Amino acid sequence: MKKYILLSGLALIAAACGTKNAEPVSEAPAAEEIHERISLSAEQFRQAGIQTGTFSYRTMQEYFPAAAELYLGAEHTASVSTITEGIVSELRVTLNQTLRKGDVVAVLHKPGLLDWQQEYLERKDRIAFLKMELERYKTLAADNATATKNLQKAEADLREAQTSQTLLAAKLRQYQIDPELVTTSNLKTQIMLRAPISGTVTKIHSGLGASLAPGAALVDMADYSRVQPVVYIFEKDIHRVKVGARVLLFFAADPGRTFPAVITNMDGAVDRERRALRAFARFEQSPDKLAAGAYMDAKIAPSAGSETQALPEAAVVRESDGQYIFILELERADGVIFHKVAVQTGAVEGGFVAVTPLEQLPKDAKIVLQGAYYVSAQGAGIEVEE
Repeated sequence: MKKYILLSGLALIAAACGTKNAEPVSEAPAAEEIHERISLSAEQFRQAGIQTGTFSYRTMQEYFPAAAELYLGAEHTASVSTITEGIVSELRVTLNQTLRKGDVVAVLHKPGLLDWQQEYLERKDRIAFLKMELERYKTLAADNATATKNLQKAEADLREAQTSQTLLAAKLRQYQIDPELVTTSNLKTQIMLRAPISGTVTKIHSGLGASLAPGAALVDMADYSRVQPVVYIFEKDIHRVKVGARVLLFFAADPGRTFPAVITNMDGAVDRERRALRAFARFEQSPDKLAAGAYMDAKIAPSAGSETQALPEAAVVRESDGQYIFILELERADGVIFHKVAVQTGAVEGGFVAVTPLEQLPKDAKIVLQGAYYVSAQGAGIEVEE
């Protein structure tokens, strides 16, 4: 291995050659250009497995860091409660059980339901009698003034009975009893408490035999499939983020597994404790088994990506004074020579990094895509195991 440093444009400085009267000549030094070239033997080149190629053009997005938390809104939680007092006669769920909307959670015993059903049946019989009376008075009313007065009263009694029956029917339906099916042989004293949403049982407040008051919650539920990320945007970055911005979320323990999301809305005020703005996002694909309340790391793309020239991340080497790529400049039978080029990097995505060379490259430049760290180590004089 050989390393060459070529210096060009050095200033010439006149020096006195023993003549006391000679005057020194002063010139402004020219700018110094350093072109570092690294030479490898043919054997080194072969053993290092170096591969060359050129830029690829990709749509890259530049991200900045943020913090995130998995959030479950109250609109995706529910309580199973009762509208009346009663005794829990059956409890059909266990903690962390998954339910579908409409599944029976518990059975409530309420003997008072018998009174309403009895009253409904009595009203039903009375309406049948009042209808017969009404028809009779209609027949008599043609020739009898007294019968006319009785007809009017029969009509009023029928309307009153029908109204009362309608109200009782509505009350029975509230307690899941179909009034059309109420008979003396089909009376009910139980109320089915059903799941109002699909989800998981998160808490059971009472057990068998418990006496519930109206409005008391028996079971709490949550639909964890609706967990969404809340991204905390630091004050300095707020102006860079808009609704629709793309977010990549990941757990610190597993940064290689990312969860893409899109910001759907943002708070109008900064959280005073965090000194950050909450931005609510939606996962592009609903992930499984994410726990509400868990913290994640996030990267936000402030704008849509643009197509740019990119290289594999392994092609760019970071050294103490900057970042570099290597160009295959000369290839001979006994070895090869690489030219070291300083670059600026940008967005990183999918194993590629946006790269801007700080000097113009030939159109057909062969860039080291694999083995760049080996070339860099050889240039620095570091012993590399071959």
